[in-house]
Formats: sequence, C-alpha cells, structure tokens
Amino acid sequence: MKKYLKPLLYLLLVLLFLVGTIWALRFARNQHERRVCEGTRVSIEQEDVFITEEEIIEELYASKLHPTGRLIEDLNAYAIEKHLRENSAIKEIHVFSGISGEVDVHISQRQPIVRVENAKHQIFYIGSDACLMAKNPAHTAKLLIANGNITESFAPNLNVAKHATDTTFETPLLNRIYELATFIRESEFFRDRIDQIHITTKNEFELVPSIGKHLILLGKADNYKDQFDRLEKFYTKGIQKVGWDAYKIINLKYDKQVVGVRNE
Repeated sequence: MKKYLKPLLYLLLVLLFLVGTIWALRFARNQHERRVCEGTRVSIEQEDVFITEEEIIEELYASKLHPTGRLIEDLNAYAIEKHLRENSAIKEIHVFSGISGEVDVHISQRQPIVRVENAKHQIFYIGSDACLMAKNPAHTAKLLIANGNITESFAPNLNVAKHATDTTFETPLLNRIYELATFIRESEFFRDRIDQIHITTKNEFELVPSIGKHLILLGKADNYKDQFDRLEKFYTKGIQKVGWDAYKIINLKYDKQVVGVRNE
C-alpha cells in the first residue's frame, strides 16, 4: 500500500495545481471582464493612408459602438468588426481587449493599384486583392488611371477577379483593367513608364506612357503579356535610336508585330 501512496499524493498535487490554475484564470478573466474599458487603440497597416485612426474613432462614436467607458464584458467585437468592414478600404480587421483594460482595433488596409473613372463619372479604386474601393476625398494617391468607355459600376468590396468556379462573370472589363494594372505595378520596367489605361468605344485598350507623346494600342489585350514583352524590346532596342517623340502610334494589336506610326 505504501508504494502506491507516493504516486497518489503526486497525482493529488497535480490535480490541485490544475484546479487552482483553472480557478485563478477564471477569476482573472472575470475580474478583467468587469473592468471598464479605459481607451481604444487603433493600429493600421500599410504606408499609403486611405483611412486614419481618427476616422475610425469617429466612426465608432457615430455608430455608438465605441467601447471606451463600457464594461469589457459588454464588448461586442463582432459588431465592431462587421460595421467597420463595410469600409471598402479595410481588408481585414481584428478587435480584442488587452490586459491593460484597453480595446485594440487592428486593421489591415486594402492597397489600391489603379484609379478608375467610369463613363458615369464614378471614381473608385481597384485594390491589389481585386476588390473595389470607394473614393475618399480626404486621401489621394498617385496611381495608374483607367478611364474611357467603362460602363461597369462601383459596388463596395466587389471582387473583380475571375475565379474558376464563376458561372456568371459580370465585370470582365474591370477584371482586364485589374490584370493590366497588376502587371504594370509588378513590372520594374513599366511601373514608372505607363500613366494611363484608356478604353475606347470599341472596348479596346490603349496605354498612355509617361515618356513620349505616342499612344500604345493593345486591342482586346487578350495576350497582353506578350504585347508588353514586344513593347519592352521596342523601347530598349528601337525607339531610343530615333527618340521618344518620333512616333505617334505604337500598334501591338497584331500577333508578333510592332507597328509604329511616325509623326509627320
């Protein structure tokens, strides 16, 4: 019997320790939840600012969701996250209470890559995640511009990427703009050389460069990666010999060709 006594005592001590720990954690949690929220801290990722801490705080007060002065146990993190997620500049949001008695609102901001001005004079952005962002008059950014015969309209947080499971795809033009803007943004060569994407009345794509006075014709841009490859070679091996203002049109619509129309 004595040989079992020591293991039993050890097991009892372990159980008492576990029970004590659980009780202490519950007590600490209950004490924490009965605390009054002493403040709200907002942190926003990304350098390009399209929302600010002040705007988030104002929105929380306006929607009567600001937690400061309320009990921690009454914090409705889900309601705050759901409400703020309606802001199309917000990609992700997490709300949680800290040990210090403050509530933290951590926001990951959507990154715009192209400014769209459609035929209805709506202005909005397409983010790097293919979701649409509303214009914020208080914040602007120097971005690639897409304009012209764009009939598709803005809808908050609409994703314009085409997925394999899509049965009906209602934003093909915005999808192509997103693809072109993404390619230009990720290209070290073209990032600072293209200023504008223009859509003609025939729904064809034209590019306006930042250097020179020529227009770049892509047509439907179904094979845009090859077209950009041909354009890069023409820029590096051809146009530099005659000057950036030698051409008024650079036509890439025809397969494996670069047709330049010179200025008279």
